[in-house]
Formats: sequence, structure tokens, C-alpha cells
Amino acid sequence: MPADEPEPVQGDSARPGRADLVIDNISRLVTLARGAAAGAEGPLGVITHAALAARAGRIIWCGPAADLSAAVSAESARHMDAGGHAVIPGFVDSHTHFVFAGDRAEEFQLRHAGVSYEELARQGRGILSTVRATRAAAPEALRASGAARLRSFAAHGTTTVEGKTGYGLDHASESTCLDVMADLANDPDLPAVVPTFLGAHTVPPELRDTPGGRAKYVDRVCDEMLPAFAGRARFCDVFCERTAFTVDETRRILERATDLGYLLKIHANQLSASGGAAIAAELGAVSADHLDFASDTDLVALEAAGVVATLLPGCSFALSTPYPSGRRIVDAGLRIGLATDFNPGTSYSENMQIMIALAVSAMGLTLDEALRAATLGGAAALRLEEEVGSLEPGKRCDLAMLSVPDERELAYHFGVNLVDRTVFRGREVAANSTSR
Repeated sequence: MPADEPEPVQGDSARPGRADLVIDNISRLVTLARGAAAGAEGPLGVITHAALAARAGRIIWCGPAADLSAAVSAESARHMDAGGHAVIPGFVDSHTHFVFAGDRAEEFQLRHAGVSYEELARQGRGILSTVRATRAAAPEALRASGAARLRSFAAHGTTTVEGKTGYGLDHASESTCLDVMADLANDPDLPAVVPTFLGAHTVPPELRDTPGGRAKYVDRVCDEMLPAFAGRARFCDVFCERTAFTVDETRRILERATDLGYLLKIHANQLSASGGAAIAAELGAVSADHLDFASDTDLVALEAAGVVATLLPGCSFALSTPYPSGRRIVDAGLRIGLATDFNPGTSYSENMQIMIALAVSAMGLTLDEALRAATLGGAAALRLEEEVGSLEPGKRCDLAMLSVPDERELAYHFGVNLVDRTVFRGREVAANSTSR
């Protein structure tokens, strides 16, 4: 057997697997395993007094600690002690905008002091201020800030981060943002990065007041950018909204993206009944994100099409707008993802633990539903369910070791970081010494 090929995993009785990593002294191992796991109980597949073994960055066994020695060969393995605390799958943050320059802290203050979005736009603030700063930034600066943000994601327990372009809005700047994400994706000390092309975020400033400028930009996205970036971005996303792109423009862009091999996402029905949810169902998008103004008909169509509904409570928190009902979406039968929507204007947080707390307290989800949405649901929203989102043999050893013995503290003890250590592909990538 080649040295880099995993040993037989749990369930192979021919011989025990050989581990190069063992994590033990786990009070509660939250597996979210889709199949039966030894000793697993409840909807989250929790194993008490547990251990986990991995080799070459992938899990080969998990179960009761008492069964470890009989299940795997671990004499030469590296051992990590969970300290009698809980271990959960690494969070999968399936909607972020983490590559940008500048900040909008002053704008946040002005908005909450009563200055309208329209007035801020007239002042040249809002997304266009981020576009100006991002276009002016050197690639090295974008990489440095992106890496710092990814380290913060990791410190809060996130091991997979989707990242969107959309703050360049011209070919060169959008390409630079994709280059930055590709570079960061190759850093073994950072979370995995899944790139998304969001050139259709808004119409760029130089074309906004130009006759035919809007149509010219849609042509540019379809005829220049999408072909050029095929293979460099896994997804194509469009902000389908009255202040961004129409249903017809969205359909044209996403149909072109499909022809070029992109998977689809949509910013849908965030600010109004924009039609984005219906387009997501019609075109078979992997996920429809926001859905604040989705109708019952929209939800029926999304469920029938198998579209993941991604909830983004950080936006409602930052904008002081009503939270959409997560309970309504669950009851409609949709699969739920939960993400930060990390961005400089409307959700400036890398902390998925806060999103779980908001989903429980303000959106009507149970903790079990919110934790599943932040892990397996996020993996489904990225078409990565075979790789991440649960702790079971064959999957990447991506996990968060908590500083508390029970994962149920995640929504209960809010506003603090309950992650002690974060492990990505079997390697510790973040440790929070204050919690140890």
C-alpha cells in the first residue's frame, strides 16, 4: 500500500487501522455522522467519553474511548488531549466576502444614527467605497488582510470558508481577488477556501450614470469575466435585488455560468420579493442565501429543487432589520445552511458561534438544527458533504475542540469564544490560550 494511501477505515475487520493522530479525553464527540457510529446517540450523533483517530489528515475511526486500542494501531501516533471537553466538526462558513480593502466603521455609526442607505450612497459610501479601496490596494495587502481574517475564522472554529469576489467590479480587480484566494487556499495553516465569482454584485461606479452602462456591464460579466474565470471559481453568484440585478439579468448571467461549468448561488430575496428565490429553484442553484422576503410559493419551489436555504443572521443584527423565520423554512422541508456573510458593510463578524446563538434566539431554530446548519448544512451549500461537515471515517479531520465539556453551551454562553483549538486536516491551526 502506498505511503500516502489511508489504511482501512472503521468497519474493515481485516486489520486495525494505523493512526498518526489520536484525540482522546473527549467528553462529548458531536459526530453528525450520517450512518450509525458506535455509541452515537441523538440527532447529532453524540458519543460520550470518546476518542477519534486519523491518518494523513483524514478520520479513520471514532467511538468510545474504551474501544480505541482494539480499533486502531496508535503506538506511534501523535496524541492530543481534549481536556475532558467537547469536540465538534469544524464550522463550514458557506457565505463570506473576506477579500477586500478598507473598512466602513464610520458608515455603521452613521446608519445607526439615522442616516439612510440612500443618503450614504449619495455621499459615495456603501459598497462603492469598498470597491474604491479594493481596486487601489496592492495584491500583497489584500493577501495579508485576507490571511489575517482567515486566521480569525480559524480561531473561532471555522475550517472551511467560501469567499466571494465582488469588490473589484472590473476584470483586473476581480482577477486579483481570485488570485489572492487561490494563494491563500494553498496555505496549510489556514482554513480551506472555496472561491465564488460575484462580479454581479452591483453595477460599477464608472458605468452607473452612463447611457447603456448597466447593459454594458452585464455583457462584460457574461462575455469577458465568466469565460476568463472558469475553473478559477467553483461558484457563480448574483445579487438579485431591485438595487442590484433584475431577474432577467440574473437568469442570463447564471445560464452563461452554467454553460461554462460553474455551480450556482444566488443572493435571493434579501431586501424585497426580488424573484431571486424563484430563479434559484428554476436553475437548480446549490443555495439561495438570505431569503428574508421569500414567499410560501418560493419555499415550495426551493424544496422541490433541492436548493439549500442559507440563513445569514449577522445581516439582520447589523442592519437592525427583522430576522427571517428559520422555523418557517425548516417546516417547509428545506435543508438549512448557516453562515456569517462576513463583509465590511452589513455583517463584520467571523464568528460562527454568534450566528448559532442568533439562529436559536432570533430565528426559531433549536441548537441541534443550528449546529447542523453551521456544519453539514454549510457543506451541502458548497457541495462538499463527502469531505467536511461531520466527523466520520473517510472525511477530513477538520474539527473544533471546545473549552467546555458540553456543546450545548454554544447558544447558551454567548458572546465569548468557546473554541479552545481548531484542527484542519489533522493539524492544529489555531489555539486560544486564554481558554486553556
